[in-house]
Amino acid sequence: MIPMRRRPALVAAVILLAGALAGCQMFAWILVKTVGPWVPEETSQAQYDLKNKSLLVLVDAKDPGLLSEFPRLESAMTTRIGKELADHQACGPLVPARSLDNARRAEPGFAQWSVAQVGKYFNVDYVMHVEILEFRLRDAPGSNVYHGYTEATVRLVSPETGEQVWPVLADARLVAGETQPDVVTEERGEQETILIDGLSDKIARLFYTYKFADLPMRPKVK
Repeated sequence: MIPMRRRPALVAAVILLAGALAGCQMFAWILVKTVGPWVPEETSQAQYDLKNKSLLVLVDAKDPGLLSEFPRLESAMTTRIGKELADHQACGPLVPARSLDNARRAEPGFAQWSVAQVGKYFNVDYVMHVEILEFRLRDAPGSNVYHGYTEATVRLVSPETGEQVWPVLADARLVAGETQPDVVTEERGEQETILIDGLSDKIARLFYTYKFADLPMRPKVK
């Protein structure tokens, strides 16, 4: 009978021998089957706990000119972020994007309201304020190739206190998204949707815990 203390060394020797005899692909398979179960899965922890907290996702374009070019940008991103949070049960009740759109149209002073004022209007625990800094579908003006890039800042505000609760040591968290080089389309609307969904998913993932193994091997937006 082999002593317990010698078994790990024997297992390692068998794996190495099998790898030498079987080749690289078989060696990789052996490693997955033997070592894989002993390695803990890597996870990304939620940056802030929103469990059971009511939430408003407020998306604003820093440059109003962006909305002239992409009129559905704010609403589409609000909807996508909310869907991703709801799918992962990352928060409590969410204000629907259509309710926010209605308030923008109905309230004359809405554009001048602070983030906290908007949160009080909807009576939520927190406002996730997303400010879009850049959103483009082409590498350069006049280019005939759609290759998108976008940047936005994210922060959480408490309407009750008017204070920012996350991030603590910065004005906001910068999140960027770029379509992969081979993710090109001839459809402007399709590229716009790919970029909106990709950035929205990256923002939502800041607020729930997930396993890296559950993410796509090669997402459309990196």
